[in-house]
Amino acid sequence: MEWDDAALLALEVDTVYGLVPAAAGRPATVTDKPVKAVWAWSPRARLLALGPGVTAPAQPPATALDTPEQPYAPEKAPRALVRLARALGVADPDTAIEGGPTFVFPERLPDPPPAALPVLVSDAAGRLAAQRLDRPGNWEPGEWAELISGAAGDWAMAVDGTAPVSICHTPEANATAAEAGIWTRADFRGRRLAPAVVAAWARRAAHHRQVLFYSTTAANHASRSVARTLGLTPLGWLWTLR
Repeated sequence: MEWDDAALLALEVDTVYGLVPAAAGRPATVTDKPVKAVWAWSPRARLLALGPGVTAPAQPPATALDTPEQPYAPEKAPRALVRLARALGVADPDTAIEGGPTFVFPERLPDPPPAALPVLVSDAAGRLAAQRLDRPGNWEPGEWAELISGAAGDWAMAVDGTAPVSICHTPEANATAAEAGIWTRADFRGRRLAPAVVAAWARRAAHHRQVLFYSTTAANHASRSVARTLGLTPLGWLWTLR
């Protein structure tokens, strides 16, 4: 299936936040996360969705909040979100609005630099091996059990002995798409592990989902470097108002 930018933006917002499309003069909304609004845009499409329980201000009307007067400017907070933040009485829009780039995995990934450590994936053998690993301190016991069992979606991890030191997992997914989540232990960063585990995750997840997304924050240069290393396709920018 061919996806245009508008469909991809809507799919990613639905994957991460749960999207209820606009209808009959009512703006699009999201259902699952504590945000006031989500703004997704690319050079060719844009989407504004209000958070759960947020009512669009009467002036400007909800249908005018996402007027396309602002050219695509990925590093600059969208005017629509700034206007909305002020209309909702947000004290400091500059800190309440956060954004970062989002990418789509191509059908064929280039081979990443080889990992210096073994990489497990969430197949039957990997799930069995993961039961003998030490739980990282940043994972709660229940979350870890759900992860390594595969109940939380596909994963890949680089391991040093019995210690998982870089993990790519599936924090968000729906029936069509999945979002990559990546963590690397501080003392193992800079060793090119993240591209290897993200690529391994993508090869697993592609069996179960049509579209795979990777998004990060503007300030996370290491994460953005992973996207470049893997040749991910830039889609646009995803902003939230909290």
